[in-house]
Amino acid sequence: MGDFNYLHITGVNDLPGYHAAAAFTTKSSEVFKEAEEISPRHVSDKVSYMPWGADDQMPYDIINLIESDETLSTCQMFNAEVCYGSGLVYQTDEMCKQKVVNEVEEFFLDNDMASYFLGVCQDFKHFGFAVSVIILNEQGNKVVRVLRKEACYVRFAPANKEGVIPQVLYANWRNSVRAEQVEVIPLLNPQSPWTDLLAHG
Repeated sequence: MGDFNYLHITGVNDLPGYHAAAAFTTKSSEVFKEAEEISPRHVSDKVSYMPWGADDQMPYDIINLIESDETLSTCQMFNAEVCYGSGLVYQTDEMCKQKVVNEVEEFFLDNDMASYFLGVCQDFKHFGFAVSVIILNEQGNKVVRVLRKEACYVRFAPANKEGVIPQVLYANWRNSVRAEQVEVIPLLNPQSPWTDLLAHG
């Protein structure tokens, strides 16, 4: 029998002395299932959020599990790159007015859309959702910036009586946070974001 002490508890390992390999995995039910009841946590008298897991550390645990397995981390990056594809591509034709073409090109010059979109793809592949912040001009009639908020630092406010989540909270939840360290971001209604934007823009 060979020495198995060098084997990693996660990943795929060649078995010494055999023409075989073994895959070691973590039971996802043990990672994602919570035994404790999860209740809203209060940042201030008016602001609360739903923790991500009983200890509010689940996204960081997921990241640690991914990064500790070379095969999994490589596959996750590959998945994000496949999702990214050729990146965000826009096309203008003869029917577009030159003013529109100039505005589109100016928008892409002022926004790093390549890193934004790759980050969004990574969030989707790691956590199944992504959060983007839309910044309007002073008149509120044009989008001038689009920013990604890393999903692991996002927490959702409890849903209101209509079942709509009104806002997300952005902070470094790895540590204890104070109210002034939390960015509260209004959330467009996922069921009708365009209508919601028009109503509040």
